[in-house]
Amino acid sequence: MKLKSLAVITLLVLGCSAAFGQSFSLGFLGFNGIQYCDYEVVNVSAPYAAGTHNLTTVCLQPVDAVMVGFKAYIPLTSGATVVGNVVELADNTFDASYNAYTGCQIDWVTKTQPSKLLFHYGWAIYYSCFGGTDYLLNYGYLTTQLGATAQGGSKKPSFGSAAAAKALHQK
Repeated sequence: MKLKSLAVITLLVLGCSAAFGQSFSLGFLGFNGIQYCDYEVVNVSAPYAAGTHNLTTVCLQPVDAVMVGFKAYIPLTSGATVVGNVVELADNTFDASYNAYTGCQIDWVTKTQPSKLLFHYGWAIYYSCFGGTDYLLNYGYLTTQLGATAQGGSKKPSFGSAAAAKALHQK
C-alpha cells in the first residue's frame, strides 16, 4: 500500500508542477546538421527539471532514459558550447541502453527552445565514466522535429547524440 500511495503522490506532484511550469519536446541535430533519432521531453518547474530522453520510439532501444536537473545560467565568458539560460540534466542513457548499471553518466545541457541562429547551439553533452572527469562529448542544435528515421539503407536510425559515448564505453 505504501508504494502505491507514493506513486499516486508522485504523479500528483509532477502533474501539478507541470501545470505551473514549462514543458518542451525537442529533437537533436548534430553540429553538422544530422538529425538524430533520440529526443527530449522535459518539464521545468523552476528551479527543478525532470524529463525523458526518448530512446525507444525511433531509436529502437529497450527503454527510455531518465533526466533530472535544474535551471541554470552559463555565462558567455565561460567558453562553454551552450551558454545563457539552460537546463542542466543528469541523464542515464548508458544504463537505459545497456539495461544495466554501467557507472557512466551524461550531463546534458539544453536550451528550452529550438535553435534559430547558426552557431548558437542548443544542446551539449558532457561524458563521465567511473568517477573520471567530465568532458564535452557532443553538441548541436535543437529542432521541433522529434527523431529521425533510418537513412541510406541503414536498418537502425542514427542514434548520434550519445552514440559516440556508447562507442567509447565499449572500447
